[in-house]
Formats: sequence, C-alpha cells, structure tokens
Amino acid sequence: MLDFLKRILIVALMAICVGLILIGGRAEAAENSINKETNEWTFPAKGEISDVFDSRGGIHKGLDIAGKYKSGVYAVADGKVVRSYYSGSYGNVIFIHHDNGYETVYAHLNKRIVNEGQKVKKGDKIGLMGNTGQSTGIHLHFEVHKGKWKIHKENAIDPFLVFGKGEIGQYVFALNHDPYGVVNVSGKLINGK
Repeated sequence: MLDFLKRILIVALMAICVGLILIGGRAEAAENSINKETNEWTFPAKGEISDVFDSRGGIHKGLDIAGKYKSGVYAVADGKVVRSYYSGSYGNVIFIHHDNGYETVYAHLNKRIVNEGQKVKKGDKIGLMGNTGQSTGIHLHFEVHKGKWKIHKENAIDPFLVFGKGEIGQYVFALNHDPYGVVNVSGKLINGK
C-alpha cells in the first residue's frame, strides 16, 4: 500500500511540474506576442518612475511617471481618442484605442490637448502632466490594456512588458521605445532623444 501511495505521489508531482512548464511557456508566448505587437511604441513622458504595475496590494494597474508640471505627454502609437474628459478619480484623462487592438490611458493631466474622436499619430503631444483627480503629486498615470479598458481592469497589462523592466526612482525619457537612455556627465542623452 505504501509503495502504491509513493507512485501516486510521484505521478502527481510530475503532473504539477509539467503543468508549471506549460503555464510558463504560455506566459512567455503571451509576453512575446505583446513585444511584437507594441515594438514600435514610444514612451509617453519624461520623468522618474514613481510607482509600478500591481503595487498597492495589486490594485494599481498602471505605471506612474513623476515629472515637471505641464511637461508634455505623448501618444505611444497611432490611434483614435475614444475618451477625453475629467474624471473624479483619473482627473483629466485620455483614452486612445490603437489599431492593434490595445488601448492606452493617460491620467492626472493638467490639460488635455486632444478631443474624443480625434486621430493621433505616434509622438503627438496629447496633454500636459499634472496633478488632477485622486493624485498626490505631479505625475502621469499610464495604463496599457490588451483590448478595451474595463472598469475592473481585467485587460490591463504591465507597461514594463512593452517598454522593458524599470524600477522606482529610475529616470525615463519620452519618445523612445527604450525609455531608459543613458545620460553622460554633460547631462546629454547618449542613447535616445
């Protein structure tokens, strides 16, 4: 009987290991798909990463970039503005639907420069960084959704899957796919704009 239980335990452990390998493979395939679908995108703002995706117990579904008041915020890719309004939580916010099915959100803006229904090109200035809505400082709250934005944010994906891994306190540059440019001692950006 003990031998039989050992065999069942071994089979169960092997099944778990195979399952984990398959899940890992699916996650990697999904990440590769996101990279391929967004590899032409450029970063939306210049500043310092002040919060990351899934922080605050998993409820923060975006990336926060702290920057200068009224500095430019840019469309990451071509698309159509599907919402541009003032929200009690997001403050001045813009939603852009992109041709590849993704939707991006730009929140807490001081000012919105684009209107609902307007088409935008990658790199177009769409707003100015601010501190509106439920915000504790000047920053851009940026979200990426695979599909349309939904109130429970089940389509939200980590912006680091698009732009590469960064960390809180890291300086980032707008209008580059790789926002983590290197600055030389003169203060000029070496790789990037």
